[in-house]
Amino acid sequence: MRILGISAFYHDSAAALIEDGRVLAAAQEERFTRHKNDARFPENAIGYCLEAAGDAAPLDAVVFYEKPLLKFGRLFTTYAALAPRGYRSFAEAMPLWLSEKLFQKSRLQRSLDKFAAAGVTRAALLFSEHHLSHAASAFFPSPFENAAVLTMDGVGEWTTSSLAIGRGDRLEIQKEIQFPHSLGLLYSAFTYYTGFKVNDGEYKLMGLAPYGEPRFASLIRDQLIDIKDDGTFRLDQSYFDYCTGFRMINARFEELFGAPARKPDERLTQFHMDIAASAQAVTEDVVLRLCRSTRKETGMRDLCLAGGVALNCVANGKVHREGIFDRIWVQPAAGDAGGALGAALAAYHLHYKRPRGVNNRLDGMSGAYLGPAYDQARIHADLDRQGAVYRDLDEGRVVAETVTALANGKVVGWFQGRMEFGPRALGARSILGDPRSPSMQRVLNLKIKYRESFRPFAPAVLREDVADWFEFDADSPYMLMVADVRRDRRRAMTVAEQALFGIDKLNIVRSEIPAVTHVDYSARIQTVHPATNARFHALVAAFKAKTGCPILVNTSFNVRDEPIVCTPDDAYRCFMATEMDMLVLGNTVLLKEEQRRPATAARAVSGDALIPPELVACLKPMGAADTTALTRIAGGFRNLDTGEVYPDRDGVPSLLTHVDDGGPANVTARIKAFYEGNPFPSYEGMADFGSLVARGQRSEFSRALLNAIGRNKVVLECGCGTGQMSNYLCLNNNFVLGIDLSLASLKLGLAHKQANDLRRVGFCQMNIFDLAVKDASFDVVLSTGVLHHTKDARRAFAAIVRKAKPGGLVIVGLYNRYARIPTKLRSMLIGAMGPRIDYVVRNRIRDPRKADIWVKDQYYNPHETWHSIDEVQGWFKENGVEYLACRPSILGVESSGENLAAQTSPGTKLAQLATQLSWLGSIAREGGLFVVAGRRTAH
Repeated sequence: MRILGISAFYHDSAAALIEDGRVLAAAQEERFTRHKNDARFPENAIGYCLEAAGDAAPLDAVVFYEKPLLKFGRLFTTYAALAPRGYRSFAEAMPLWLSEKLFQKSRLQRSLDKFAAAGVTRAALLFSEHHLSHAASAFFPSPFENAAVLTMDGVGEWTTSSLAIGRGDRLEIQKEIQFPHSLGLLYSAFTYYTGFKVNDGEYKLMGLAPYGEPRFASLIRDQLIDIKDDGTFRLDQSYFDYCTGFRMINARFEELFGAPARKPDERLTQFHMDIAASAQAVTEDVVLRLCRSTRKETGMRDLCLAGGVALNCVANGKVHREGIFDRIWVQPAAGDAGGALGAALAAYHLHYKRPRGVNNRLDGMSGAYLGPAYDQARIHADLDRQGAVYRDLDEGRVVAETVTALANGKVVGWFQGRMEFGPRALGARSILGDPRSPSMQRVLNLKIKYRESFRPFAPAVLREDVADWFEFDADSPYMLMVADVRRDRRRAMTVAEQALFGIDKLNIVRSEIPAVTHVDYSARIQTVHPATNARFHALVAAFKAKTGCPILVNTSFNVRDEPIVCTPDDAYRCFMATEMDMLVLGNTVLLKEEQRRPATAARAVSGDALIPPELVACLKPMGAADTTALTRIAGGFRNLDTGEVYPDRDGVPSLLTHVDDGGPANVTARIKAFYEGNPFPSYEGMADFGSLVARGQRSEFSRALLNAIGRNKVVLECGCGTGQMSNYLCLNNNFVLGIDLSLASLKLGLAHKQANDLRRVGFCQMNIFDLAVKDASFDVVLSTGVLHHTKDARRAFAAIVRKAKPGGLVIVGLYNRYARIPTKLRSMLIGAMGPRIDYVVRNRIRDPRKADIWVKDQYYNPHETWHSIDEVQGWFKENGVEYLACRPSILGVESSGENLAAQTSPGTKLAQLATQLSWLGSIAREGGLFVVAGRRTAH
């Protein structure tokens, strides 16, 4: 009997296929679409599951993981009970429910029709209940004949927590806690309050908790939640807004803790860490009480867990340490994705009453390796399409070279076999590092994952060695248990270190394996078993043989806000977009240093920490011929032909000998002086590269720009200012030279480069009208903020275009002739009405100093010019540049999406005029800057 389970439409859609009670395949839709937590119908995941079955045998049933009518009933009843409160959210939710969700059966049937050829029929559509699906996903694949089953999450139809008893092939829910009283929603409320994204950032709250003290735990127990001895509870709804509002919490909640909810980009303080610690402490208290009462009431010796709260591995670890149950098994896809699997299993065993087989040695999840695998032919095809440089090795050499790289402090992307099902990477789609390295945790967070520096990493440890390193001796194959590092492996802290609080604890070496030891000496353990992942076990064993350490740092193969990679193409893109050193795809090995083979300069050049040799090779002395080579020396450049030295200025490489542009008003000198005094109108003071990348990835323009540039390119940014864009564009293995007149701005960019060890970026002071750069030496020339501050933008454009190679990309940004008019009008009113009439000051800038500089830059710049789309297109024709795209896009022309290099039409004159008039109501509020991209076709 073959059954397909589906979860969809709310959070983390997925599909799972079982045959005769055995799990054949399971995957989340996000892995295929590359949209984090994709809630759409899991068309791609279903397609994969049917393909994985290996034949065209028809399905006996398709099962949806919950009952939409019951969920609609809960929603309608809640609004009716609390009316008129929540009318706005009711009015917003009802049209969607009435048009789509209320008729989900018909919607599902229509969506399934496209799989009719694969044996999917409408007649076989069944519906499970949300928490029954969770319970089935936990019990039926578990290694237990009989067990208690606890499910805890936000909310299903009505249920938020349930206790079930599983015996053989039977499963019955005994008790429930119902909405609005929800442990998951309580935790999500604190996730929201601390500035993280609900249904995504709960694990961040858990990782932040050890940096704080639970000083608000009593307040939470006294005011927010009434916890009974048996773990059942009620929440005081007067503090929450999730029933009928748009927020998790209300003003009363904020008043209780004495501070407003943190905005996502605001700095984390000790207050937020203490809030996290308090929320975690209360959650653990509830979970422990529920588990104790469950053992007492049921007499069961084994426990199964599922639901989103079951992903709280710290709470799981405490349940294990207390010894409440003999054994604990947690469904690796404990969230809604796992509901797809549970729905299929519930139908098989409960609806069709089919018997259950139990694998007492392991479980029925096959190590959670249930996603797609890719053979060497597919790996080669994906890499060849990307122009990658790679080698194929036999399995022994693959393991040996990977171990050598890891032991030398390299970061390795590890892509093997079938993809994991669930939120954890378990050695199939993993990024690996050496746990002994005191810098590995910081490097992985800030230069690989681009995420918050406080986030911990998990140790993947050989099962046979786990008790030698951790206060833990049990199976934890799914990274869902936290335990402490053994005391004899810890490092004694000094008195000064013990006195530290909060984030200051972060970089202290606490044990022999500092990269996986959290600030409270805990670690989220993955035990590695040869029966489920032989190659990963062999890799960790080989690392132990070489170093004596049977542990690797294991984190998911993705970057912040992206799903774990699925295909070889996904893996290569992630590899190139990070500072990862090595990528292993099956038996194929890639080194980052080999991905780019730049043409060598005619004469030898050298670089230093300030500017890499690949960029020095593109430079020349100001006013000299392109054949004149420079070399870096201590504190400057030297002309190899004449011996003349060009010293750095204030520590910044400089090839600027004068700033006279030949004009009577000397515009260049005036602009230089202005930016020396106002060096950072948009500078956010990024403390780390990860924050800069995260900010860039949130910007549609930055993403489109990086996609247009691609990989392995040499990029020139003219007018780089504080260097934020130059530093960001060094992703994808690009080399970026940022040039500017302003030393004050360049020093900020250089400081960020040095603090984050960005080795493919360089900064240099020079004049755009006399560029000390060789012609045709860059793959990309970019200037989005300086041409309109020159005395002759057209001539400046011609000067920078010559620096692009034939076929190279040219991207310029200018003030628009129409969209800039409101800015001029606002400048006349600011004196009377104040700077808050400016949209950016009002909505985006909180620092008064930055606001002042922004206002000066936008409204009181000593020189600026305005331009039109057709004018820039004329410049392109004059200089042999083929038009590609405009952002914002021209009306009537299909947008280039997230790639500025995609070819589009320039539109008609009328379309261009209409576009620029429409900008009065859009880009005008932010200054009226538009961007045009082209490709150089001739010298």
